[in-house]
Amino acid sequence: MSITLSIPPAIVQEVREWAEANGTSLNRYVRDCLEAKVAELKEARKTRSRSFLEFAAEHEVAVPKGWRWSRKEAAEREMECVK
Repeated sequence: MSITLSIPPAIVQEVREWAEANGTSLNRYVRDCLEAKVAELKEARKTRSRSFLEFAAEHEVAVPKGWRWSRKEAAEREMECVK
């Protein structure tokens, strides 16, 4: 995918110079930063999922098989998971 960004020229020039001095390109540097952010976000989601599952296991949450929250019930409820 190709995108267009609006970045002040002075910033682009400084990062381009840094990238070249470090054996990469501005494009590769931006791609690496975005990939690192995606990995961070994925790990955060996994951590939240693990926290929820641990909370449920520790508090013996039992839900009858096939039972589901209605949209209204889900919107009206809050759950705090404090470690």
